[in-house]
Amino acid sequence: MDITWSQLAEWAARPTPIVTAVAIATFAAILSPLERRWPARRQPIQRRGFWTDVVFWIFTPLVGKLLTFTVVTLIAAWLFNLFGREFDLTSTEGWGPIGSQPLWLQAIEVLFLADFIFYCMHRVFHGKRLWPFHAVHHSNTQMDWLTSMRFHPVNDVISRTGQAIPLVLLGFAPAAVVCMIPVIVIFIVITHANVPWTWGPLKYVFVSPIYHHWHHSTDEQAVDKNFAGVLVLWDWLFGTLYLPRGKRPQTYGVLDPDMPAGPIGLLAYPFHAVATQIAASAITSKNEDAQPIGARAD
Repeated sequence: MDITWSQLAEWAARPTPIVTAVAIATFAAILSPLERRWPARRQPIQRRGFWTDVVFWIFTPLVGKLLTFTVVTLIAAWLFNLFGREFDLTSTEGWGPIGSQPLWLQAIEVLFLADFIFYCMHRVFHGKRLWPFHAVHHSNTQMDWLTSMRFHPVNDVISRTGQAIPLVLLGFAPAAVVCMIPVIVIFIVITHANVPWTWGPLKYVFVSPIYHHWHHSTDEQAVDKNFAGVLVLWDWLFGTLYLPRGKRPQTYGVLDPDMPAGPIGLLAYPFHAVATQIAASAITSKNEDAQPIGARAD
């Protein structure tokens, strides 16, 4: 059976339970034995957060990705309608000079540009306002490949929308954009694996497990470093690269002692944290307004 770009785009954009089950089984069959044979850190198979990550491996592909697919489709369809064009997320037809290129070339360009956008979005999520949503991903104190799907749906929707919409508007065929999702997902899963890989001579070219583990580290020097998803280039260009020679991260997680451990608590946590931020800001503003004239610093 011949597989078309449109079929690949359909599978990538809307994972089915079967596709999700096959992905979990494949990663488990390949990465779990490697983690047991060459672990970056010794830890039990059912380490802290194991079952929470299992739940997210089901929730994120089947619920989170469906939500992301819906939001991206609605926004893209609305924008395309403004230009008098019909939008289809699995279409192999782009537009303009970019859309006239072969699909394979568009896919390579998409991977490069999507990784740059991911870097920028990732830094935004480490800012104060959006951090509670991204903190869910950083909440695990022991890492392996299962950690890779621990994402809050708000994090996923904003990040993927921020990647997909600009690329499609530039003229790339939607299928070329969507078909890069599996490539990026594979990279994400591998870079969370509990293995001591650095890619050797390519360690400053492609993000490796050790490289990304530093991003999850609570080590003071590693905080807000290594934002890149695939290409180390972005961290090098913007001064956020951290890969000390001969060292490995020892601790992971977040510094908030109130961070929940279970999936339901993690899904609710960002909303409570944001509400607390808003309330604190309102109280501060109210107190400033209540100060007598002349009491404020110039």
